[in-house]
Amino acid sequence: MAKQTTGKTTSFFEVVFRGKPKVVRAFLRGLIIGSGRDATVFYSFHDGIRHDGKAAQLAEMVGIRATDCHVVVDAGTSDLLKRLAKRIEAETGLEITTHRKVRSAALAFEFEAFAPRYHTEIMALLNKLPAGLRLRGFKHEVTRDAEAKGVEAYTAVHHFESCGKGEITGPVDVLVAFRRTCADYPLINVEDIVLK
Repeated sequence: MAKQTTGKTTSFFEVVFRGKPKVVRAFLRGLIIGSGRDATVFYSFHDGIRHDGKAAQLAEMVGIRATDCHVVVDAGTSDLLKRLAKRIEAETGLEITTHRKVRSAALAFEFEAFAPRYHTEIMALLNKLPAGLRLRGFKHEVTRDAEAKGVEAYTAVHHFESCGKGEITGPVDVLVAFRRTCADYPLINVEDIVLK
């Protein structure tokens, strides 16, 4: 499997293959193992990177869509794919249709918490973003209603409510890792990563 790296500064490229995602994944795995090098590869359908609408991504994820497969690769893997593009198409039938540099990436998020403990955990996560990530357009509101304190069995009124939304930008590899971290916080709702 491709090595998933974070923290070091490197360039990334979005590469679009015309071919089935399962075939592209198997081909890239074999290429990387055969070349004997470490590589970073992110698959749009697996790592939450947006390139099309939700229906197209779902179809790609389950292998129905046969037209293209989007991946993000490190600079070394990008160079290897560029050098071998014609041979790859001739010998495997996989065509590289797009090859472009990723300047940065963005991840939109929102959250809603009804207890101070969860609010504190979410704010700690946002206040200590991994190196390279920046918080943009963050809007946050906390409301307290002393009259609503007590048992809150499915009520529309809560004694504590914290909500917020914003965007986190930075290198795509660090952002993919952060998106995975957000999965540990069910009160944080993250969108797919948008490449720029």
